[in-house]
Amino acid sequence: MYASTAEFDNNAVLNDYTNLIGVGIQFAFQPLVDLSQARIAGYEALVRGHDGQAAGAVIAGVRPENLALFDQACRSRALQDAARIGVRGDLFLNCTEVTPSNLAMAIDKTQMETEAQDVAANRIVLEFSSLERLGNPRQLATVRQRANAAGFRVLADNFGLGEAGLKRLVVFQPEYVKLDRELCGNIDRSQRRQAMVLGIVATCRSLGIDVIASGIERAEEVEWLHEQAGIERFQGYFFARPQLMAAPSVDMGMFEPA
Repeated sequence: MYASTAEFDNNAVLNDYTNLIGVGIQFAFQPLVDLSQARIAGYEALVRGHDGQAAGAVIAGVRPENLALFDQACRSRALQDAARIGVRGDLFLNCTEVTPSNLAMAIDKTQMETEAQDVAANRIVLEFSSLERLGNPRQLATVRQRANAAGFRVLADNFGLGEAGLKRLVVFQPEYVKLDRELCGNIDRSQRRQAMVLGIVATCRSLGIDVIASGIERAEEVEWLHEQAGIERFQGYFFARPQLMAAPSVDMGMFEPA
């Protein structure tokens, strides 16, 4: 079957963005640690501007109708850069613009890039920041099914406690949930947030979902989340800041069992 004109146009724009990213955009990598094994479990790829600008400033320069293509170009480039610098462990890739209408392209193009870079598909974790964008329950389940069929795992990002969020979580059944940093920040000082996190963790455990705490900046946050909530996986400045075109190390000695 011949590709449609629209498919050719999309591929042309995708190639244009991929070439642009190669010149004017960089990727920073931030580790995620697993305290149960005192090791780095993987890295999240974070887009940055050529002068180190944050993702928001970079995305602001993209035409709205091309956001999905830019999003895919970022995943492709992140895979290339991760392979180039030898990132080890799991690779967490953001999927901020994936919707039911472009899901097939997102999965297929990412799968093609993993093969091109000789990256094992089972190392890839696709992060979805908004479950609402992924459609109705049937479409939501399809996202995970398509991703798993390609060998990828999925993650519900920026997750907080709410009836709609929990209902969608049950349908989505991701391998991971990453707690909203607003929940994790100063959690040792907030009984309200503690109760919310304990509820989320209990729900995730009943569903077989691993929980990751993000935005961690203080040892007290790690201590409460690890000892009181039983969370093993963490990400945040407390462990390491993102580094451009590098896979930063973490001194895990302090977390090894005595």
